[in-house]
Amino acid sequence: WNGAAVYGQYYTGNLTANVTRTSDGLDGPLFSFDKEHVWETVRAANIFIENVDGVPGMPADEKGRLKAEARCLKVARMWDCFQHYGGIPILSRSLEIGDITAQFPRNTVEECVDYMVSQLDSAIAEPNFPWVVSDPMTETGRWTRASARALKAKILQMAASPLFNPKDGQPYYANATDSVKPYIMYTDASKYQQRWDRFYQACKDFFDDLSASGYYQLTQAEGTSPTVQQYRLAYRKGYYMEDSKEILHSVRVSSYDNFVSGRYCWHSWYSQAIPRNLYWPTQEYVEMFPWSNGDPFDWDKAHSYVYNDDGSLKMTSQGTPNASARGLNSMFMRGTESQLSQQLINVQLTRDPRLYEEVICNGVKKNLDWTTGAMSGDIWELWAGGTDALSGITTQTGMFGTGYGYNKYYLGDGTNSSGDNIRYQTQWVYLSLNEMYLMYAEANLMKSTPDIQKACENVDVVRARVGLGTLRQRVFSNKAYTDAVYTAPVNSGKLYESTALLEEILRERACELGLQNVRWFDMVRYRRTDWMTKQLHALEMHRLKQNASGQWVESDTQWSNGDKLTDNSSRQPHYFTYKRVPIVANKRALWGADPESNEVRKWLLSPLPQTELNKGYGLIQNPGW
Repeated sequence: WNGAAVYGQYYTGNLTANVTRTSDGLDGPLFSFDKEHVWETVRAANIFIENVDGVPGMPADEKGRLKAEARCLKVARMWDCFQHYGGIPILSRSLEIGDITAQFPRNTVEECVDYMVSQLDSAIAEPNFPWVVSDPMTETGRWTRASARALKAKILQMAASPLFNPKDGQPYYANATDSVKPYIMYTDASKYQQRWDRFYQACKDFFDDLSASGYYQLTQAEGTSPTVQQYRLAYRKGYYMEDSKEILHSVRVSSYDNFVSGRYCWHSWYSQAIPRNLYWPTQEYVEMFPWSNGDPFDWDKAHSYVYNDDGSLKMTSQGTPNASARGLNSMFMRGTESQLSQQLINVQLTRDPRLYEEVICNGVKKNLDWTTGAMSGDIWELWAGGTDALSGITTQTGMFGTGYGYNKYYLGDGTNSSGDNIRYQTQWVYLSLNEMYLMYAEANLMKSTPDIQKACENVDVVRARVGLGTLRQRVFSNKAYTDAVYTAPVNSGKLYESTALLEEILRERACELGLQNVRWFDMVRYRRTDWMTKQLHALEMHRLKQNASGQWVESDTQWSNGDKLTDNSSRQPHYFTYKRVPIVANKRALWGADPESNEVRKWLLSPLPQTELNKGYGLIQNPGW
């Protein structure tokens, strides 16, 4: 994502076709049409493909492999751009000086999809294109037949989705002109189902190849009865380690970063000093993560364990605030007080293990051992006045303005030498096996003959890796797969209509694939303007302490840098008050708007830069901009 542009242009609604990026500026769209090296990559790939056969002394098998890699590189860059803009110009050959006055108009959505898929099919068919590289540690980042198949499926997934493939044949932007329609959608609605079936077949082809060729697999927790911490470690290793067998393709822009010295390392961007422009997890996101056994988290139920109907605190017979296993005081972790330790002992994480990798949560220890999964170090103090949050919770500023921070890729207190990420390569997952399982789930749901059982089973593969029960058991009350509960309509008749099982698949994608550019494009491809316009919330927590009279009162004070140091009898805080409060800092301009209005719908695709339209080589602007 493009630095300050997220809140400077998107949150405020200030983005226009005239807001463009300079070579190193941060004021333009999320993905710049002309400043992301898309066209340079396409040109370099074309030149290579056209000329490599003439290189003397290079073995034919090496030429074939490198041409396949070049095709994948070219398609990946085109795909990155296509997701944001729809149809883009196809440059199928390297340009020459005489082409400077030529026309290079936008190609249609259909033409772009077919071209990208054909290039990937050519790469896949290359006999010397390996399924996996010979040394995953040293050759990480190289394209393979597996990653080519995955990218093909991902392209066809978006192509089949309602943004580009509306079942009713109507564009996402009401009253879009006929001249722009081919560049923002398929115009032949009679092939709606064929496009979903094409996506399904691409997923099936990947898994058939996986069955035959092997190697790739999800990283699993060790032991016969793993703890939540060990499941969390398995999930972490799966996305973070360079030689992970579940990463199909990754990218990087930095070398090893021993002590926060690398410019593009996540922990260099995200700190108390530079809180990365208020990019915070929201309460809505955190509530997507179920309890550690897979039961959905329910705020109202958890709230009822802590508060009476009149808003007063529920107290136990021992005179302490209620800390029931499914209450708010236990929604991140549980432990017991001890005379031998100021920190809680016998600590158990209570939620989906993925939550603690995606999100920094209150009361959780900052470090996770790479071998055992044991947690250590200070706790994150994210209550108002806590050591880490300080006043940011009440002012919605700083690193933890919503009561949460990001942890994925950051991994603990990464601003110093104690971070779990120190001396590890910073890479970003581009394609992965866990995403393929979730794509296959969606494909089984959306194909001509939906297979609800296989859809659920593919989701369950991902859930099982972190110890969660099955969708059928934990979400759909053990209903038979033939029961209508799975296909129950959601938002029926709306631009963003869905079904109960599709909603669960999209939620699982958000939990499993956080900070991997997935949720934004799920929102876009399913035209979820209801997500765009929904008011989001923060969690405001206040520490509870007993006063001289024995009453439990709010105390916005630090612990690790406070009474833990001055009072040996002080124990780790684990009783709090809780409020879900609207996010007002950097409030999104679209919140509260009509999700069906064109003013909202236009944001589903980005505006092409007016400077490029003015050059007159054939671009047509996306509607609404």
